[in-house]
Amino acid sequence: MPRRSKLNPLVLATSVFLFRAASVWAGEAATTGLTVGEFARMEKGEVVVKTHTYATGGDDKRAARAIAYCLINKPPDAVWAVMLNYHQFNEFMPRLEKVQVLEKTKNTMKVTQTVRVPLGVIRYTLDLIFKPAQRTVSWVLDKSRSHDIADTFGAWEFLPYSQGKTVLRYTTTVDSGTVVPRFLEDFLIKNDLPEVLLSMRRRTESDGTWKKEPLDAWDQLRPRERAGVAAP
Repeated sequence: MPRRSKLNPLVLATSVFLFRAASVWAGEAATTGLTVGEFARMEKGEVVVKTHTYATGGDDKRAARAIAYCLINKPPDAVWAVMLNYHQFNEFMPRLEKVQVLEKTKNTMKVTQTVRVPLGVIRYTLDLIFKPAQRTVSWVLDKSRSHDIADTFGAWEFLPYSQGKTVLRYTTTVDSGTVVPRFLEDFLIKNDLPEVLLSMRRRTESDGTWKKEPLDAWDQLRPRERAGVAAP
């Protein structure tokens, strides 16, 4: 049975880690939709994030779509090597505590992931498809197994850029299955989502050696403080 209860209002924190979805449009370049100004920001090391939320039914429930971009100072093959070691993502991805590989073939993988959020952890199982020729990895939620979110699907995409660099496009759609306060939703997207891409960049540019701190100081703050609300 899905684990919900007290974690529901904060499930979006896990959704932010999952922000690699939406759909991979056939024939569409990873740079489609970026402006000259956004490229300039990426050249300075920034992460460009575009988001959209939409209603999923009654009770003000919403799902979130996001597309995020950044430049990595390594060629696509170097980033791809990091992706192939997906079982090690818990070493450097924010909030991700454990990756359990359930099944694996040449170009597919089924994994159960454990992600820490304020007040606890949530778990879900993903089916991943690796496409080496396109340098993309897409995933969907395995709904036949126990999961703590309603749905997610998405992809990582890597596009060659000038002077041995890579454009990373990270797209996702996530439905937490709960009513998430808009201020918390905005906060998590703006603050946590860029860290997903930056963590991938750090890992790649360190030739696969960079690891996150065991527990970020930011995660030690109480949810109200982290959401920009003064603690009592």
